[in-house]
Amino acid sequence: MKRAILALSISALALSLGGVASASPVSSTASAVTPAKVTVTFSPANGEKPPITKQDTTLKLGIGSSYAMEGSNWMILYGSDVVELHGNKAKMIGYGSAQVEAFKSNGDKLGVYTFKVER
Repeated sequence: MKRAILALSISALALSLGGVASASPVSSTASAVTPAKVTVTFSPANGEKPPITKQDTTLKLGIGSSYAMEGSNWMILYGSDVVELHGNKAKMIGYGSAQVEAFKSNGDKLGVYTFKVER
């Protein structure tokens, strides 16, 4: 009886080790950036002067690309499924519209960035 249990235990151990040894490796390739047409509009707050940059810009960015914004603090007003904030950069993560409000270092409103991401 002990020999039969020992033989079954050794067979089970051999099968489990064989399964681990033959496991296929996991692929770690990065996904490609999906092209998109991104239109960025900046609307300055009341009393604020617009920055010297072009106001309405259509960019050839893709999903996963970032856009650098002016200001010290930012808050997504809507479209958290379209853009994601990383410091002063808005990263495109989906299609649709989004607005990000920008603030000065003293807390005053600087303006609103509007992002329109299309296929």
